[in-house]
Amino acid sequence: MNLKTLLSSVLVLLPLSAFAAPQTSSGVIRFTGQIVDSGCEVGRVGSLASSASRQIELQPGVKLDVDTYRNACSHQALPFSVTYQALKTSTDNGIVTITYL
Repeated sequence: MNLKTLLSSVLVLLPLSAFAAPQTSSGVIRFTGQIVDSGCEVGRVGSLASSASRQIELQPGVKLDVDTYRNACSHQALPFSVTYQALKTSTDNGIVTITYL
């Protein structure tokens, strides 16, 4: 009885362990899947070609346009975070960092 149980367990687990093992392709990374939504174009206010956009205010006087026409930003959620850091040498210039989630 124990031999039958052991043999059946090995026959079930052996194929699973072969598929679970990492596959090496000499340094090549492969991705599978599909792109569901295209990315969002972000730019200065008035710089986007699309008429479907919304504005994000980073701080008073600093705004960005986000293209919302048939892409990942077309709903209320934005798939990125935006930060603004003013430059010490200028009062009206700064660095905008966009980080996609």
